Amino acid sequence: MRRVLAVAGLVLVIGLIVAPTLPPGALLPLSIVWLAALVALARAAYTVLAQWIGRGGALAVVFVAAATPIFLTAPRLPPHLAVRLPCHRNWFWLPAWLLRSSPMGSLTFEVDGSPAKLCYGRPALRGRKMLGGSNVPFGRLWRTGANEPTTLITTSFIVVAGVPVPSGRVALYSIPGPESWELILNQATSQWGIESEYTEQVRTTELGRAIVRSETVPESLERLTFYINGTDLVLAWERTRVRIPLAPASR
Repeated sequence: MRRVLAVAGLVLVIGLIVAPTLPPGALLPLSIVWLAALVALARAAYTVLAQWIGRGGALAVVFVAAATPIFLTAPRLPPHLAVRLPCHRNWFWLPAWLLRSSPMGSLTFEVDGSPAKLCYGRPALRGRKMLGGSNVPFGRLWRTGANEPTTLITTSFIVVAGVPVPSGRVALYSIPGPESWELILNQATSQWGIESEYTEQVRTTELGRAIVRSETVPESLERLTFYINGTDLVLAWERTRVRIPLAPASR
């Protein structure tokens, strides 16, 4: 059983490392192998632990270990807690259980002393033209990331590119363009991020839209990244940089 523990654990680690380097089409078979390794690891761990602490104790330990990632990411916690914990994941979606070629990324920062957090999928170029290409065409709605819509969690009332945003969660959609982007802030965050999920019902929960400028820089960035520069939230990918002004709400 110890050999099973070692092999299964190695498969899990390798899967997490390799998945972001693979195209999406290769992830389903890899995910099946990865989930099988997870089950094998849990069974082997239970067998080994049962010899030391009994069946009941072993079952409790394995259950807690397996369920902890779900318990930490499934609940939609209040903003002041959510900014300190891993990004939310909807475990009712099948894709949530699969390995991802665009891993979840997060950025924690402050706006005038109030904590905030951005959760977003991080797609990679892999030799492709993305912004303005067939994958992320200009003039079409984009989730501003991958998988779930990019989500901003705020603990106070702030202003994003001139749009007032209350404390809570907002989805950050965009319509990219060659010189400027249209930014869309929407209070609906539970839908999958693809354009077809942006229904008329979802549209009714928009907080507002804003136009932000797009810049072209010499250096190309392989994987989508957000960072803070001064008072701006900056989207960086390929040779594109989009600055999104952040400010506290007027008192």
